[in-house]
Amino acid sequence: MIIAALAVWGVAVAQAQTAATTADTVLVAPLVEVVGSRVPAALPGLVRPVRVVEAAELATAPARSVNEALQAVPGVIVGQRQQYGVQGDLTIRGSTFDQVLVLIDGVAAGDPQTGHHLLDLPLDFADVERLEVLPGYGSTLYGSGAFGGTLNVVTREPADRDGGRLAFTGGGDGTWAARGSLDLAAHGADGGRTRLSLGRFGTDGHFESTADGGEAWAGADARATTATCRTTDRWGGWDVDAFAGLADRAFGARDFYAPFPSFEATRTFLGWARARGSLGHGIAIEPRVSVRTHRDRFWLRREQPSSYANDHLTRRVGAELRGLVDLGPRHTLAVGIEGAYEDIDSHGLRGGAAATALGSHTRRQAAASAELDGHGDRIFWQAGLRVDGRDGYAANGSGSAAFSYRVRTGLVLHAGVGSAFRVPTFTDLYYVDPANQGNPGLAPERGWTWDGGLALDHGPWFASATWFERREKDRIEWARSEGEAIWRVLNVAEATVRGAETQAGWRHARGHAAAVAWTWLETSTALLPGYQGKYALLAPRGVATAQGRFVLTPAVACGAALRYLAHDGGPDGFRHQASLDLRADWSGPGGWFAEGLLTNALDRERQEVPGVSLPGRLLTLTVGRDF
Repeated sequence: MIIAALAVWGVAVAQAQTAATTADTVLVAPLVEVVGSRVPAALPGLVRPVRVVEAAELATAPARSVNEALQAVPGVIVGQRQQYGVQGDLTIRGSTFDQVLVLIDGVAAGDPQTGHHLLDLPLDFADVERLEVLPGYGSTLYGSGAFGGTLNVVTREPADRDGGRLAFTGGGDGTWAARGSLDLAAHGADGGRTRLSLGRFGTDGHFESTADGGEAWAGADARATTATCRTTDRWGGWDVDAFAGLADRAFGARDFYAPFPSFEATRTFLGWARARGSLGHGIAIEPRVSVRTHRDRFWLRREQPSSYANDHLTRRVGAELRGLVDLGPRHTLAVGIEGAYEDIDSHGLRGGAAATALGSHTRRQAAASAELDGHGDRIFWQAGLRVDGRDGYAANGSGSAAFSYRVRTGLVLHAGVGSAFRVPTFTDLYYVDPANQGNPGLAPERGWTWDGGLALDHGPWFASATWFERREKDRIEWARSEGEAIWRVLNVAEATVRGAETQAGWRHARGHAAAVAWTWLETSTALLPGYQGKYALLAPRGVATAQGRFVLTPAVACGAALRYLAHDGGPDGFRHQASLDLRADWSGPGGWFAEGLLTNALDRERQEVPGVSLPGRLLTLTVGRDF
């Protein structure tokens, strides 16, 4: 089985093929990307294990968004203030939400304003082909900001035939959605293909229990519109690919930055284009360009919008050139150079009067990277080096090394070590409101991490166990002393995060599947005596999950996902949080289908962010047709 990795390069050398022997079976496949690397190999090398949620799993999981689908991945936590993918803070292996690298089809999709917008993706859940999570330090060639891990969201490619899908959803809390996609296929050997999609969603939000035993509206209404276009073509010897996505969201944001009934509206655009070709003699190149814009309008008090408001606009333009050199049957070298420009234009209202918010700032970045891969019959390894230069900061070098050893068929031992650094976001540096104070004098975060473990994938069974430890210096924390009302951004002297991730499961040829997982985390931060961290509680102490899917007939299937989180503090609905989600699917003649999703079936009061409640038991029904 070829294990999909962060598939940015795809087929690196045109028409090249590699053969690998597994027991008495010979696998022959086009070159694909090695796990956690842009260096290609057709071997299931598992140099670094990537957790992949494939299209078939996404299509049948009891989840309505990328945020919810990620909750089943060991080591990944999404603290949702809003459901349906409207707003959530992504953390991996106990990281902060700023210490994660998010890519869309290998293109940087993060926001320089704040990590709160990392999952403000310019696409709908139905536009996702698969999710790829690389835990731990980021691959040298992807970027330097991944302390906890890297998420790559792979979008759907156009189908090879004309067709499409329409679907309509309705349910509790005034929830509704309408989605459609259209595939226009090529009618020739080198003809282009195009996929278009459009989605609209809304909810009135839920009611929550109050201290006097009554109920009150939680202020969690939301609406969202998404539109995407992806095209593929072939021009001579070049494979050309382009994507454009837009998302417009507005939602209740109570207690987002401060304890007020806030409201927020965001608009995100991402566009990228790339070409892949071979120069001959085992050399492939890939140039690419990308543009991302993000507008964030925030009202501290939704009923008094002019009393305090921010309007942030960030822009990022990037260009990359990657090269891949085949050094023989056992070694490949990937090299890259890249540059990016990003800026922010931020203003607002204070008591009805115009005011500067974060202000206007620009940053430029340039980087060079190289990664060498080696693969033998049993041993696979990689080593990489990256150098980043940014305005206002000294040049920084980061490196990584990893190896894996195939003990026997299906059983792999792996280990790796790497370093990372992250410059502060514009919010870290310049944000000011009645409850928060940025710090223009912040230094970059720095750290290094190592991990090691075993992975088994044999027949219908799979299992894995990994231990990791991360050491950080100058960690950026929002903190305040006891009795103080204002959160201030500080460089903490040191932080250590360690933990273990285990998973085991079974799958059947008919589509049955079951899996259990457990993650344990321990974080120690050198805050000043008497200080507390604002987001320190988001990383749980322990997470246990169990999920299963059962195919009852060729047309009917059902599934369930159970999840339990234990935190070290916070209110009861946050400290101990349990949820059970159920799903049933039906597929009928003529392309018709239906699905029912019952979330929080136990009707538990729960919070993924302290003080922000999520809905109780909620049923939604979807009916649609493929054509």
